[in-house]
Amino acid sequence: MTMRSKVWLFVVVAITSVFAMGVELLKGSRLGLSSRQHLALIQDRIDLYGQMHNSTWPFVDALRHAQRNEADIAQILHDQDVHMDQGFERLEALLQEELQLPTVQDRQAREEHVHERIAGIHEAQHQWATRARGLARTMEEGDTLPPDAWWDLFQDFEETVGTPLEMAISEERARMDELRQTWDARARRGNQMAKLIPALALVLVVGIALAILEPMQRSLRQLRSGAERIGHGDFEHALPVKGSDELATLAGVFNRMAAELHDLMREKQRYNTLLEETVRSRTAELASTNARLEQSLQQLQEAQSQLLLADRLATVGRLAAGVGHEINNPLSYILSNLRYLQEELNRTQGTASEEEWREMLAAVNEACEGTERVKFIVQDLKLFVRPDDAAVGAVELSTVVRGAIKMAAQEIRPRARLVEDCANVPPVRGNGARLNQVLLNLLINAAHAIEPGRVEHNEIRVMARQSGPGHVTLAVSDTGCGIPPENLARIFEPFFTTKPVGIGTGLGLPVCQGIITSLGGELTVESQLGQGTTFRITLPIAEDAEAPSQAA
Repeated sequence: MTMRSKVWLFVVVAITSVFAMGVELLKGSRLGLSSRQHLALIQDRIDLYGQMHNSTWPFVDALRHAQRNEADIAQILHDQDVHMDQGFERLEALLQEELQLPTVQDRQAREEHVHERIAGIHEAQHQWATRARGLARTMEEGDTLPPDAWWDLFQDFEETVGTPLEMAISEERARMDELRQTWDARARRGNQMAKLIPALALVLVVGIALAILEPMQRSLRQLRSGAERIGHGDFEHALPVKGSDELATLAGVFNRMAAELHDLMREKQRYNTLLEETVRSRTAELASTNARLEQSLQQLQEAQSQLLLADRLATVGRLAAGVGHEINNPLSYILSNLRYLQEELNRTQGTASEEEWREMLAAVNEACEGTERVKFIVQDLKLFVRPDDAAVGAVELSTVVRGAIKMAAQEIRPRARLVEDCANVPPVRGNGARLNQVLLNLLINAAHAIEPGRVEHNEIRVMARQSGPGHVTLAVSDTGCGIPPENLARIFEPFFTTKPVGIGTGLGLPVCQGIITSLGGELTVESQLGQGTTFRITLPIAEDAEAPSQAA
């Protein structure tokens, strides 16, 4: 017998046992419930017979009091007839309920017998009620009834109706006792079956389980031993194949697997040699590929540096006119003062008065002041446009902000008031030139978002605050036209711009975001159409805040 057949036999025996126990329990419970309902119906009939019997004397007594008090006897007679009719209808209904129960035997004979008994009692009660109505009519006609008339009426009820009622009650009680005895016998038999069936099922299940498990455990031990030997490299070990069940089939498959593993080991040795040669050749190719990737990475880094420098130069191009104007003013009065000094020196030839010397000294001071101003403008411009080495250190934001404001002043001045509040913030970790590039881009964008000519109604605000543990936030806000919601999610995409062709390249904000991200910070934007835009730069505070590197 195969293992599958043994398992199915085990399952069938277990299911059959459980089913037999379930059927026996279900049958017993249904018969018990039916017997309980049968007993309840018999008890209801007994109670109903008793109520019909016991209601006679109150009825006769009510007639007697009605005679004495000259009350309405007709209503009492009607109520008694209704009460008795309801009782007989209830008896018929209880009989029909009883006949529906499975514990009732010989239903037709039972129905005829009970129905005949109820009809006989009903007929006797009807005849007695007729005699009662006759007495009532005699009273209504004014005739005098004998003193024992009502007692004789009650005795007549006991003889004609009460006796059949008592017989019916005795018969129902005898039937109840018989049903109880049947119920007790069935319960004892069910108890015996409940003990016998589980015991028999347990013996069968345990026997079949042992017949299945013992050969299975023996075969499994052999399989485990063979697997351990093969695991140690003994591929020539063979398991004994006995019988025709699944375990014997498994042992045969195991032996074939061991033979195939033996062949595979030989193939593996041959392939290992080929693999080693392949690995050596692939390693050489990977080394060459890594060298090319390093060269490509270096070229990408150089291209990124060139892109940053190109963005700076583009910004410088946009600022060229303003920076030229800023330099032209001090150069004009430097040149004027120097010419004045030349003329005065040629004219006086060392004979200048004290007042003339004071005028020449003032001209020299103004020329020096203008020269210093040109020097600072050129330094700020050189800092912005020169390629940097991406060195990161402590940077004073106030210095970076002032430098960017100087370079963007010509763009901002005809459009809005500039408010700067960057004092009392700790140095941040960054690169001065790159932060200058980012801030200058944001200031120019803010200026271009405002139409020229209404300086008193518009404002550009640059404010820096410590925004949490270890971070500083620099905000650039304007009261310009704002950014449409459909463009707000795309402003950091390369080459996306809303400016006319030839004015914007679409690289400024993407480059700014790349710079801030590379410094470990975050660049975010909030904007409302027609109300303005706010860019926020969040940077980590420099670890070495005692020695910040200046932006200049």
